[in-house]
Parts: sequence; C-alpha cells; structure tokens
Amino acid sequence: MTREQKHTVIALIIGAVILFLLKPVNGLTEQGVRLLAVFIPTIYMWMTVGGSWASMLSISLGVMIGAYGGLATFTGVWGSIFVVTLIPFFLVSSVLEESGALEWIVKWLVSRKFVHGRPFLFTIMFTLAIVIVSIFTVPIVVDVLFFKILNHICETVGYTKKDSFYKAHGLIIGWLGQTCDGCLIWGRAYILSMVTVITGLGFANFTVNSYMKIGLIYLLLFCISMLLIVRFWVRPDTDQFKKYDDAAIRAELKEHPMSKRGKIAMGGMLLILATYLVSSMSFLGPVSKYCSSLSIAFPVTLVCGLLCVITADGKPVMDLGKAASKISWPTIVFMGTIMYYASIFGGKDYGIPAFMQHLVSPLVSNIPITAAFFLALLLASAITNVASNSVALIVTLASFVPALLAIPGINQAKVLTFAACTIAICGTAFCTYSACATMSVVYCEDGIEYKGTPKYSIVLCLIMVVLCGALIIPFGESLMAGAL
Repeated sequence: MTREQKHTVIALIIGAVILFLLKPVNGLTEQGVRLLAVFIPTIYMWMTVGGSWASMLSISLGVMIGAYGGLATFTGVWGSIFVVTLIPFFLVSSVLEESGALEWIVKWLVSRKFVHGRPFLFTIMFTLAIVIVSIFTVPIVVDVLFFKILNHICETVGYTKKDSFYKAHGLIIGWLGQTCDGCLIWGRAYILSMVTVITGLGFANFTVNSYMKIGLIYLLLFCISMLLIVRFWVRPDTDQFKKYDDAAIRAELKEHPMSKRGKIAMGGMLLILATYLVSSMSFLGPVSKYCSSLSIAFPVTLVCGLLCVITADGKPVMDLGKAASKISWPTIVFMGTIMYYASIFGGKDYGIPAFMQHLVSPLVSNIPITAAFFLALLLASAITNVASNSVALIVTLASFVPALLAIPGINQAKVLTFAACTIAICGTAFCTYSACATMSVVYCEDGIEYKGTPKYSIVLCLIMVVLCGALIIPFGESLMAGAL
C-alpha cells in the first residue's frame, strides 16, 4: 500500500467515525455533521499528502453523502471569481519571469551607487528588491531568482555558501519571499481564499482591499524585525563586500537593457496593479466605484488578452499555450476547494460556528481578551510551521472567532483585526522543512543549509506574534471599523 493510499484509508476512517458517532448537539445540525465528516478528513489529507487530488476527492465525497448539493458545489469550486482571477495572473507572471524583466529589476535595485562599500545598505536594497518582485510573482519563483543572483554576487566577491554573508541573505530570501505571499494582496491564492474564510465567519463586508491595511503594516514591521535580527544577531561577515562591483552590474544593464517583451509585460502588470489600487481608493469617488464594479478578474483578464495581441520583435508578447503550461493547477484546485468550503462553513444550515463557540467559549471567557488573542496567534504560528498555511488559519479562526464574538460587549473591529492578523501570521511559515512548499527551494543544495537557522526563524515568528497582539490589534477599531 502506498503512502497516499494509507493516508486516504485513515481519512476515510476519521470521516466515518465523525459521520456515525458525532451527534448534532450544541447548535450543530445533521447536515453540519456530514460537512465535518468530510472537512476534517480533508484537513488531515491536506496535512499529509497535499491539496490537489485530495481536494477533488473531498468535494466529490461531500456531494455523495449529502453535505452539500452537487450542481452548486462544482460551480462554486471551478467558477469562483478568485479562481478566474488567479489563472490569468499566473499567465502574466510567467511572461514576466521568462522575459527576464524581474531579474533586470533586481539587478538594477542592488547596483545603485549608494550601496558601494555599504553592506547594510545593500541588504536593505536586497530586501526592497524581494518585496517589489514579490508583487509580480509567486514565492517559489522569487526565491529561485534571488538565490541565483545571490550566488553570482557571492562568487564575484569571494564568499562561499558557508560564509555568514551568504547565510544571512539566504535567510532574508526564505523569510521575506514567503511572508510577502501572506501580505501582498495582488493575485495571491492564499490571501484571496483566506479572506473568504473570514467573511464566512460573519464579516460580510471584509474584502481583500480591507486586508491590505493589515497586510502592509505587518509587512513593514516584519521587514524591520528581520533586518534587526540580521544586523545584530546573525551579524554577517562583510569584510569581502568591498570587492562588490556595482559599477560592473550597471554596465551590464546598460549593455543589455530590459527586452521590449519584458517592458510590455511589465507595463501590463502595472496596469493591473493600478486598477486594483484605484478601486481601493474610495476618495476618488465615481472612478473608484467604476473600477470596483468591473470585478477583480477584469484587469488581469484584459491584460492577458492584450498581451496575446501585442507583438514584440514580430511575436506576441504572450504565447497563451506556452504560458498556460506553466500554471500551477494543483494550486488552482486547492484554492477552489478552500474557497467553496469557506463560503459555506459559517452557514446556519450547518451550525458549525455555534458548535465551535460552545467548545472554545469556556477557555476564552475565563482569560483576558488580550490573552485570548495572543494564545490564538501563537497557536496559528505553531501550526503553520508544521502544516499547511490554509489549514492553520481555518483551524484557528473556526475555533476562536465564534467564541470571541459571543463575548458580551466585545469590540468586533478588534476581532476582525485579529482574524486579519492571523492571515499574515499563517503566511509567516519558514521554521521547518514542512512549513510550506517554498521551503523546498530554500533549505536545499541551491539554497541554504537548514542547520543553525531554526533559532532565528522561531524568534522572528514570536516577534511577529507579539507585534500583532501588542500593536496591530489594539488599533483594530480604527483600522477595521469600515469593514464591519
């Protein structure tokens, strides 16, 4: 029996036990029992074998046992607006990567004259480059690209992979490349699906644009914390940095400018981002309202179509068939399933929030609210570093949000801020090999050695839990009041 078959059998047994032994009590309905009989084994499968084919099996079994209706289910999984948005985003990102535009931008940023002889300024620009490139593509692409550039720079100045300079900047790549995926909202499968989880728990007005306020603040605090750890704890050896020839990189960029294809693709991506930003700027009045009415799928779908028509050097900027072959279909399937479960999980027909409230309320009601926030964030950080980010967030929010909302006089804006912070906390996943798929290209021969890194990573995660609980959540009323 294969590993996948063993875990599938275990999941089926878990589902059968829940289906036949769990009673519809404390607000949980019979249909809610059937949903949990599918959803909990699905979480187990996501943790043990991955999210793609397990998602397909999960949805199908849910339809079979009557947890939800067939037609609406499959339409909800494959017809989600976020799935329709993510597919063309992958297409545009693949063109940017293939054209060399992203690599050109990175080299331009790290070769500015003011970094000459100033290693910490180089580190700051290296950090800024990761954030900017992360806007346009996915973490694994970001990490592969930056390790390639870091290796080249270290070879030219005389550093090896065993030197602390390489290790420090490798940590920055792994930490920041992954964390950006939980903070930057544009075309992010994880964020798009997790926002839906929060709306399903009772915050119907919470949107991706609402989350942007939390995500950007969190990312800024993360970058500051990360740079302080590198500067004062890792303390990379910078003696060899005086050999860094930024002038040679500038000369290379001048001799080999960004290709026409890359410029057009970059222009298309900037148009997409500009449309999203305008739609979030309510002070622009009718302009913002119009952009919002077009849906988040509009700009990226339009740009994809245009890139297939516009030519560079006699060829279309985007070869649709070639670009489509690079789409991460497992991510699409996983996201569609998450989105569907998130949209129904809080439904009154199931009674799951009431059931979870009954289970967790005794704990939450007997400790200070602030302590409850810290406990939940700490739990989320621990789970996400050994399992799927999405699983960690769903488990944490489904357990704590209903119980928190049931507390008399609770500030709902702070609860929503806590929920939004949990998205970012669960995206901060890099302490172990299994924290997320991105770590497979970080802790490897082409990346950095895992040995010696956990202490830095764990402390950074703990710092972010503290900053969320002590700084971001207390200001929740002003940050999230408009999303209630």
